[in-house]
Amino acid sequence: MYPGIDIIEIERVAQALKRQPRLFERLFTNRERESLQGKGIQSYAARFAGKEAVLKTLGTGLQGLSWHDVEIISNPEGEPIVYLSPGAMNHVSTRGGSQVRVSLAHNRTQAMAFAILS
Repeated sequence: MYPGIDIIEIERVAQALKRQPRLFERLFTNRERESLQGKGIQSYAARFAGKEAVLKTLGTGLQGLSWHDVEIISNPEGEPIVYLSPGAMNHVSTRGGSQVRVSLAHNRTQAMAFAILS
């Protein structure tokens, strides 16, 4: 098992997205943006932290991957589900795993995520 964790200040994400509106498209897939529509900036920050945590479990960071290679969509019950591109799945297989799971959380000022490759 390979864990990954990330924490980020929500205000930092808000400022970055305000300065660079196209950052939404760079960081989040169409499905992610659709699923987050109408939700607060804390939800975007938690998804971003989730992507960072997943990349840490892969042992790659962004090297050879993009933000769109990791997609986090909540199922109808609200559980965040990780969808990986074939390239990202290759890293999962290389590390002897078959899936990545993630847990997201936030309060008023910070968002965090914990991911595990198993």
